[in-house]
Amino acid sequence: MTTHHSFFNNPFEIKSQDVNWDKDIPQSVEYEDRFFQTNTIAEIYNVFIKPNDIEDRWIKDSSMTIGELGYGFGLNFFATAHLWNKYKEKSQIKTLEYVSIDEALPSKDQILKVLKNFSSLAEISKYFLERYEPMHNDMQRIDIPDLNLKLTLIQNQAEPALKNLLGYSNNKINAWFLDGFDPKKNNSMWNSSIAQYVSLLSSQYATFATFTAAGFVKRNFKKFGFEVTKEKGFAAKRHKLKGQIRILQDTKDNIQKNAPQVAIIGSGIAGSSAAYALSNRGAIVDVYESSNKITSGTSSNPVAALYPRFSSNNSPYAYLIAQTYFYADKIYAQFSKEYKRSGLLFTHSNSYQAEWVQSMIDLKREDIFQTLSANEMHNKYGFKSKGLKVHPGGYFFPKLLCKALLNHPNINVSTNHCFEKWFSRNNKIELNFANLPSQNNYDALIIANGLGLKNLIPNLKVSKGQLVGLTAEQKFKVDLPLNSEGYILPRVDGVTWIGSTYEREFTDLRPSSEECMKLISKTEENFHFKLNAKEEVLIEARLRVGTKDRLPVAGKICSNENIYVLGALGSRGFSLAPLLGEFLASQIYDAPNPISTGVALAIDPRRLL
Repeated sequence: MTTHHSFFNNPFEIKSQDVNWDKDIPQSVEYEDRFFQTNTIAEIYNVFIKPNDIEDRWIKDSSMTIGELGYGFGLNFFATAHLWNKYKEKSQIKTLEYVSIDEALPSKDQILKVLKNFSSLAEISKYFLERYEPMHNDMQRIDIPDLNLKLTLIQNQAEPALKNLLGYSNNKINAWFLDGFDPKKNNSMWNSSIAQYVSLLSSQYATFATFTAAGFVKRNFKKFGFEVTKEKGFAAKRHKLKGQIRILQDTKDNIQKNAPQVAIIGSGIAGSSAAYALSNRGAIVDVYESSNKITSGTSSNPVAALYPRFSSNNSPYAYLIAQTYFYADKIYAQFSKEYKRSGLLFTHSNSYQAEWVQSMIDLKREDIFQTLSANEMHNKYGFKSKGLKVHPGGYFFPKLLCKALLNHPNINVSTNHCFEKWFSRNNKIELNFANLPSQNNYDALIIANGLGLKNLIPNLKVSKGQLVGLTAEQKFKVDLPLNSEGYILPRVDGVTWIGSTYEREFTDLRPSSEECMKLISKTEENFHFKLNAKEEVLIEARLRVGTKDRLPVAGKICSNENIYVLGALGSRGFSLAPLLGEFLASQIYDAPNPISTGVALAIDPRRLL
């Protein structure tokens, strides 16, 4: 198993900024220093933006990623976003990337209190605050489409955070804002290892700027490949440092200079999510579907719910599940007709489920998990066991949601295209179809056709899943998905859907009455409730594709070609797909990954080849 570096014990630990307030100006309790002065906006411009030639590079360059050590209360980010908003229309840069690291993050209330000092940032900050919700530590991708801006906010100590970015060439920083507390008080952010990691993560001609002029900081950065100069400081500071990398790092060709042409095979949630992420960056996307209509497999179910099987350990799996779930919830929340943000409910139906529920309660994250007594469960939902409500999340209509994700002027969907193979010629990709002419001149290809991935990765696991729809009225009334060892979904269009079977031995995809009755019986046993199945019973059968290690596949299938796969999502496709689609889009655009290297390697498809 690959390593995920963190000083936290699990994804749900959140360290808040511990401050004392002098009116509306915070002072760090740990470092005994102010986070900013009253002239901070001018300081940010003179210490970070101007020495890195940010404005000039916004005009001349086709892409930019700013890296920051020391997020604090986000003032560097807000000031940069405010300035970028004036440049974005005349810049060649389609999306500005900003990666910021801090071991402690502020609450919304703390940020609002700080912003009282900076009225000029109020308009910009609102775009961020409406999306800011620190549900987990480590990497959090915050998309701000109004500003053509993506923030990758990393809650971790500087050294493990930088380690988690190593190993992928697209995690390259063009300009660094090194904004930690005084090196005498915060030595861990200025040591030799930090300078080495900054160097390794720097692109060609990368620069850095910092308020400190400490001699050992200058020597560390010179040691690892930077030309460092001492300049006149700002305000009361006598000197500051800036640097430029003198070692040309290996980088791949950046296809962001022109809108890339990307082909996607499959229009289910995997393909739809990848198309959505790419089109929002400006790519031209052709989606090919083998059937005569979009969506297939479990993406064609009548109704479904996000399913968070969180883990409270420090594994790549635990971080993947937490990060993908909360990101999916935010993406889907934009589509109010297709996605009902109701939350989810779990019951203590057996010892295994009770153990998992207790492990979530022990995390002490009341903002995510709410415990319900047996009486509360009975009074509100008609069930007699204890419950756990997960606040983010809900249920949705898969076909409609996929259509909404594909509804973009840069996305073209073609049905009845039976994909066979591809050819790479002169850095372009040609697609062959069984029944139609070839398509060519693509810059990248994403294969996301579910069961079709077995042609590339033969050892993928396939299971059959069946849903049962009960047309008769039920005695219980649930307005949110109810989960145990199975699930019950809210009644939609006169049908209460329950699920699902996991059949590893099957001969065909036809619905089975026998398995239907087994599911009804199992559901009654799990929820301690008698179902009304006297009227018409509907059955839907689908195939799921997964892996032996229960992790999906997302990434390059060929090291030297822009061929990617996305699939093996199992029963968590709608939770996993949006962030994994963004992950592939980030690689195609040579932009920072939204997941750590440890997590990315854990889901790399080449591990199964």
